[in-house]
This record gives sequence, C-alpha cells and structure tokens, in this order.
Amino acid sequence: MKKLLLLLAVIPCLFFCNDSKRKNLKWEYPDENAEIKIFSTKTIDDKELISQLEEDFKKGKFIIDSKEDGKEKSFSNCNDNLILKIKGDGIRRYYVKRTEAKPKNYYPDFMVWIFEFDTEDEAEEVKEEIQEAFDSGNGFCNGKTPHYLVRYKNKFVLLGTRAHMFMDYPKEYAEKIKNYH
Repeated sequence: MKKLLLLLAVIPCLFFCNDSKRKNLKWEYPDENAEIKIFSTKTIDDKELISQLEEDFKKGKFIIDSKEDGKEKSFSNCNDNLILKIKGDGIRRYYVKRTEAKPKNYYPDFMVWIFEFDTEDEAEEVKEEIQEAFDSGNGFCNGKTPHYLVRYKNKFVLLGTRAHMFMDYPKEYAEKIKNYH
C-alpha cells in the first residue's frame, strides 16, 4: 500500500515538475511595450487568382458570398511581444460558403484573405512572419481558429474557418492554390 501511495505521489511530479518544458511557454498577449511592425501592401489585382479559385469552388459546390476591401489587418506574436500590421490598398477578404449541405444540415463556410505585395520575396517574408505569429503562444495567440497560409506569386493568402469541423475545406483550397501557376 505504501508503494502505491508513493507511486501516486511521484507520477504527477513527472508531468508537472518538469520546468524545462514549461519555462518557454508564454501565454500573454503583446502588452503596451510591444513593438509594432508594419508591412505595406500594393493595390490589389487578384482577378487571376480568384478566377482559378471560382472554378474550383464551383466544382466543390462553394460560392463567394461576399467580398470586402480592407485597409488594415493585425496579428499578434506573443513570444516576441510583437504586433504585426498589414496596411494598404492590397487587402481583400472573401466569404466563401457551400451551396449544398455537407454533412447533413451544415453549410460549411470559410474566409479567404488576400494580401498583395510588390514582390514574391516580400509576400513570402510576410507569410513566414504571420505563420510565426500564429504559432506563438502555443498556437493560441491569435485565437484557436484553424488557418492555412500560402503564397501565390506576389500575394500571401490566409484561409480560415470559425468551425473546427470545417477545417478540411480551407486546407483543400490552400493546397490547390499552391499548385496554381
């Protein structure tokens, strides 16, 4: 009986007393001393990308329900106490929804954000910094929403959904965008 009690006392310590795993966790959002890094977009021209996506959306029984031009979108990097802002006329958001229920009585939907930059290298750099922000705070710094990031030419595309059960749809279209030429 004493061995069992000793074992019950030691096992939790193995899980909770290991500081090497816990000391690097940072859950706080950027504070008032956070550095702000700004990325500037150029005027967006996403007709080519959207026409390719619309063909694939049609095959998957999805439509673009609405589109909005944006001027700014922010992301937080909790690990580096950093706020990343994307500003300019090169921001557009599309709301995409399925026209037929799947699974039964559910109409999957997701968002597609497109950010356009001067060069492919700049788009890739911003994509990598935003991915780092999404990974910060153990992946919770910018919320728990499933998201996928992909670069298409000089554009950085963010796809995400509010419902975890629909996460395969933005993932599928992110993979398609990777294969566009």
